[in-house]
Amino acid sequence: MRAEAWILLAGLALGGCRPVAMLARPEGDGGWSEARRGAELERRADAAAVTLAPDGAAPAPAPRAAPLTLAEAVRLAAGGNRRLAEARQQLAIARARVAEARGRLFPSTIATGRYAFTTDAQRTSVALPPGLLPAGTAPPAVTIRDRDLGTLNGTVTLPLDLSGELRWALASAQAGYRGEAARLWATTLEQDVVVIGAYYTLLEAEKLRHVTTQTIALQREQLSHAQERFDSGRLTKNELLVVQVGLQDAEQELRRRDLAIDEARWALNDAIGLPVDAPTEVADVRERPTLPLVAEALRTAYRENPALRALVEEQQRLEASAVSLSRSRLPRFSGGGAVDASTTEVADPQTTGTGFVGFVWDLDTDTRTRARLAEAHAAAEKNRLRVEGELRELERAVRATWGAAAERLAALATAETAVGQAEENLRIRRQQFDVGRAASDDVLDAQRLLSLQRATLATARYQAQTRRAELQALMGQPVTDLLADGR
Repeated sequence: MRAEAWILLAGLALGGCRPVAMLARPEGDGGWSEARRGAELERRADAAAVTLAPDGAAPAPAPRAAPLTLAEAVRLAAGGNRRLAEARQQLAIARARVAEARGRLFPSTIATGRYAFTTDAQRTSVALPPGLLPAGTAPPAVTIRDRDLGTLNGTVTLPLDLSGELRWALASAQAGYRGEAARLWATTLEQDVVVIGAYYTLLEAEKLRHVTTQTIALQREQLSHAQERFDSGRLTKNELLVVQVGLQDAEQELRRRDLAIDEARWALNDAIGLPVDAPTEVADVRERPTLPLVAEALRTAYRENPALRALVEEQQRLEASAVSLSRSRLPRFSGGGAVDASTTEVADPQTTGTGFVGFVWDLDTDTRTRARLAEAHAAAEKNRLRVEGELRELERAVRATWGAAAERLAALATAETAVGQAEENLRIRRQQFDVGRAASDDVLDAQRLLSLQRATLATARYQAQTRRAELQALMGQPVTDLLADGR
């Protein structure tokens, strides 16, 4: 019984060992402890400017000395945006794939070595005709393998790409690299638009908050007048309640505006790589964007749009890959040389050199290459359909974005005139209210109209700027060109 207990304890001890646990447990442990995982997360949090213990004593980020300009925000995004960093790493992966495909055309060198220990040397006896040796002499024994034997081999093999398989594989990898470069540019434009959109959204939220504070000031003044008229018996209780409810709604709207400002600031900080809760202030932008002609925008987009260009490069990659695969069905020739050396004293010489030329031919009797080739042709045809779809989607997006930008510019021009008209309408309504010729609802309607026009005036310019940046990205042009003159 004691022996069985010892065996059980030994089994439990082995089961607790990390190497045994890695082999025995389906989940394993990956070699990382909980402390190691925590330390890794802390390092990533530091790099991401995220505080894992927000309730701690970490100081709040200090405000910037000057408001952040749009050009500076785009510049910060180039170095701090995580999606851009991922796209750059993907381009590095594609570059390594090109190097791997190119390396298949170069000579490959393999070295092998071995030192063997055996219990005895291998020998064989020599059978001689009778009477050849003196009487009593034992037949000689020949050693054919030493007891201890070391061997060393070096082989250089140069592919002879007579079929062109490797060259087409290299062309496919290079097309993949160009496609990743186009996708990196597409990601750059996309994130620039994200930064610009977040920047103008923050400005828009701040302007809307200012409009809301103006509305509250007007409604408080209106409530004061209504209270005076109610106290003098010239206004009903219902009309006074209407004004009070309108003021409460405006005050609640102010809270929503404060939250919208916070959300816009968080989005901007996230896009440019600053701490998410950094107290970022932005500089106002007052210029109006200019729009190209729709036909010009479409021509430029068809020629320069990076998403479309990436699909075209993908088409070349797929077709080159299919050609390389079809060439793999031909014989693969190679030539090279080898050097063999050993420590044996049985054979002479101990070092020999060899040159060789040969081929390998996969006759595809298992039809696997044929199936892969059919898949490659189907993938190329699928990508052609994607190119066609992208062309249609690009035209729709350019026309829609151009139209949205033009509409916002028209709304801006209309609001510049409408604000003055709405202010005059409110003035007239308040005078009518003071003499009893207008009700509280009439004054509140006039205030809502003024607030609407002020909000349109405050936001149309920023929304037009955002749509113009989106159009620039669809055209495949640097969004920074829009920032050269302050836009």
